[in-house]
Amino acid sequence: MKRWMLTVLLIVTLVLGVVGISAAEKWVPIDTFKIGKILHMTGDMALTGEKQRKGLELALDQINAAGGINGVPLEVIYEDDMGTNPGAINALNKLLYDHGVVVTFATVRSTMVHALSPIIEEEEVPAIYGGSAWSLSELRNPWGFRVRCEDRTVGAAMAKFIVEELGHTKIAALHDSDAFGSGGHEETSRALKENYGIEPVTVQRYASGTKDYTAQWMAIRDSGATAVYAWGTRSEDDGIILRQRKEFGLDHIEFIGSNSYGSATTKDIAGDTVYGIYVLSDFTLETQEPYPLQFIADFVVKYGHLPDNDTTWTHTGMTVFADAIKRADVLKVENGQAYMRPLEETRARIRQALAETDGLQTVLGVASTDVWNNLIHSINVIRVIPEGEEHISTVSVDFERP
Repeated sequence: MKRWMLTVLLIVTLVLGVVGISAAEKWVPIDTFKIGKILHMTGDMALTGEKQRKGLELALDQINAAGGINGVPLEVIYEDDMGTNPGAINALNKLLYDHGVVVTFATVRSTMVHALSPIIEEEEVPAIYGGSAWSLSELRNPWGFRVRCEDRTVGAAMAKFIVEELGHTKIAALHDSDAFGSGGHEETSRALKENYGIEPVTVQRYASGTKDYTAQWMAIRDSGATAVYAWGTRSEDDGIILRQRKEFGLDHIEFIGSNSYGSATTKDIAGDTVYGIYVLSDFTLETQEPYPLQFIADFVVKYGHLPDNDTTWTHTGMTVFADAIKRADVLKVENGQAYMRPLEETRARIRQALAETDGLQTVLGVASTDVWNNLIHSINVIRVIPEGEEHISTVSVDFERP
C-alpha cells in the first residue's frame, strides 16, 4: 500500500513538473512588439509633440532596419493627450486596453506623469517618461523610468552657474505653477539658500497657457533683480515671455532658463529676443561626442533640419527600451513566426532589465539606472546666439546605483 501511494505521488509530481515547465516556456505568437506613446498631437502643444515623434521614429526606423529585436519588428502606437491631464489618462487607457501595448512612453510634462503614475503602477506596465520634476522620483513607482536629468541636479547646477559664473546676488524667479515649474523653482531656490545664503528677491508664477506676462515682468523690474531664472513647461509660453521681456525694455536682466527655453519652438516664437539667454539644456548641438554627432547627422538626412531638445528624450527613450527588451530575452522568431513570452512575464522581465541598465550610450549621455529609476545624470549649460548656441559647460553628478 505504501509502495502504491509512493508511486502515485511520484507520478503526480512528475506531471505537475512537466505542466509547470510547459507553462513557463509558453510563447505567444505576435506580428510586432507594440510600444505606446502618449503624444501632444492636437492643441497648442502640437508642435512640441511633432518634434518628439521625429526623434522617436528616427531611433525606431534604425532599430527595425537592423532587424528589430531578435528579428521581431517594433511598432509604436500613438494616442493624443490633447495637452491635458485627463487627455493623457484617456490616451494611456486606450493604449493599454484598446491597442494592447506591452510597454509605453508617458510624457515630458511632469504634471501629466503624476496623473499617469497610479495607472502605470497598478497595471505593472514598464513606462519611460521625460518629466523632470524631482517629485516624480519621490513617488517610488517601480515601473516608471526617467530619461532626462532630474530637477534637483539641474536646480543645483543653475544656482551654481548664476552665482559663481555670472556673479549675481539679486536674483528673481519666474516659473510655471505646474509640478515641473514649481519643483524646478524649489530646487533652484533651495540650492541658492543652502549654498550661497541667497533668496530670490521676488518669485513670480504663472499658469500654463498664459498670454500676457505684464504683471510678472513689472514685479521683476521693481524688485531690482539683475538676473532671473525661469522654469517653463511649454515652449509656446517661453517664447512669449522672452518677447515681452524685450518689449518692456528688460533684456538687460540676465536670463537663465530651463530646458524648453532652448527648443526650436521657443526660438521660432521668440525670434531674436532669445539671443543672449542661458539655458540648462539636455542636449547641445555643439557636442563633440561621436554618438550625438551621428544622431545630428542622421536627423538632418531624414528630416532636412537640425534636431532640438524636444527630439532627444524620445530618441533616448527608444534606445533605452530597445536595449532593455533585447536583454530581457522576451522575443524570438521560429519558422518565420514572431513570438513573445506571456504578457505579465514579458513586462516583469523588461522592468528588471530597465532597472539594470548601465553604461548605455544615448543622445543625452550615458544611461545608468540609479536608486530612483533615473537614467541620465548630466546637464549642459548653453548660451543662445544668432549663429546657434555656445556650449558653456557640462555638469555631471554622482549617483547611487540600485
